[in-house]
Amino acid sequence: MGRNNTIAEIGKFKEEIHSALFKNQDILELLLGDINNMSPEEIISGFKKHVESHLYIDEIVDEAITYIFYDVRVSNIEKELKNIRVIMYVIAPRNNEIGDYYKEGYHGNKTDILSEMIEDTLINDEKTANAFGIGKLRLTDVDIYNATRFYGRVLTFKVSTFR
Repeated sequence: MGRNNTIAEIGKFKEEIHSALFKNQDILELLLGDINNMSPEEIISGFKKHVESHLYIDEIVDEAITYIFYDVRVSNIEKELKNIRVIMYVIAPRNNEIGDYYKEGYHGNKTDILSEMIEDTLINDEKTANAFGIGKLRLTDVDIYNATRFYGRVLTFKVSTFR
């Protein structure tokens, strides 16, 4: 009997997302600052400090820095197709840092700008958008993340794939 692959894409999607975000120089600079004088190891280490492939935040967040948390959810499982959702928290500390960022061509506060960069990376880049499921990954919802220590955006992406 064959292996059931209903949730097999979860790990693959996480790897694709992590890789795509890491390749975006604008995202790296927003999270890490000037990366020109950083070694590849410092960039990787710094990126891992800011980006996590889960939505568990409370005891993970020990610094007042900007974070990207994401996870992958399988929903609407049918006989041959399933929908996969990527939920992403783009958050910054509720202090001066949230409004203290500017990047030419982007608008809003730090989490707005970072959310826009993520959108550019995951759905406006043809190669990346087509790396997920059937058709393109698409942004379906943008909400507000509002907690005691952090503020930001909740992005939800969706794509269908074979079961």
